[in-house]
Amino acid sequence: MSPEKTMPQLAAGKVHIWKLEPVTGFQPAGWFGLLDEEEQARASRFRFPHLTQSFVADHARLRMLLGYYTQTAPQAIRFAKNFYGKPSFAFPETRLHFNLSHTEGLTLLSVCLDHELGVDIEAVRPMDDWQEIAATHFSAVENAELRSFAPSDRNHAFFRCWTRKEAFLKASGEGLSKPLDAFSVSIQRTDDPQFLTCDWDPEETKRWTLKSLSFGESFIGALALQHRNGADAWQLVVLDNSDFRAIVSTERV
Repeated sequence: MSPEKTMPQLAAGKVHIWKLEPVTGFQPAGWFGLLDEEEQARASRFRFPHLTQSFVADHARLRMLLGYYTQTAPQAIRFAKNFYGKPSFAFPETRLHFNLSHTEGLTLLSVCLDHELGVDIEAVRPMDDWQEIAATHFSAVENAELRSFAPSDRNHAFFRCWTRKEAFLKASGEGLSKPLDAFSVSIQRTDDPQFLTCDWDPEETKRWTLKSLSFGESFIGALALQHRNGADAWQLVVLDNSDFRAIVSTERV
């Protein structure tokens, strides 16, 4: 670690959000070897080299960062997945929870202690079919709110809704086993969106905290966290590529 840079320490009530930009040019030697057999097989199945490179970069950096937090060699980390595919630690034993999301041009890794979390990031792009997607995947409440926005903001509003819903489903660990239109979130521009309704369990709205993640006009993201009953609000700390380079050896960067 660079002696002039002190990394923030992860503590109860803090979330570290790693904002990782694409790796340009060739990847450092050895990154592919940090992945386990299943990850290497997945990387090899991509038809296009840039997709393979992106996958390897994301999962190698994931392992290096989780290794930093757990003081474990990156290649020694083992993951388990629940019935719906959400990953967690099989080794080492740790209080750390994590979630990864990728879109073209940006990868987010969120980590915290003791609580489940989910993160989603989307590159903002024109969506000619947003109305059809919203009609089939958003609740009636969300569709009504979406139509209330000025046409100039509906594209961003669509992605605000989508990322908030995806972040919650990733945090809950049930993924798309739950229909997207069976729960509602608020869509307004705010740092603290609301979890409004949940058809299968109304109490779910009390169990989760939603956060907006803004990285300029090009990306829209959201974070879902288990609610900290009776505790202080979550504190978010955003870290980036320079922080990543500060905690890994020069041989791996």
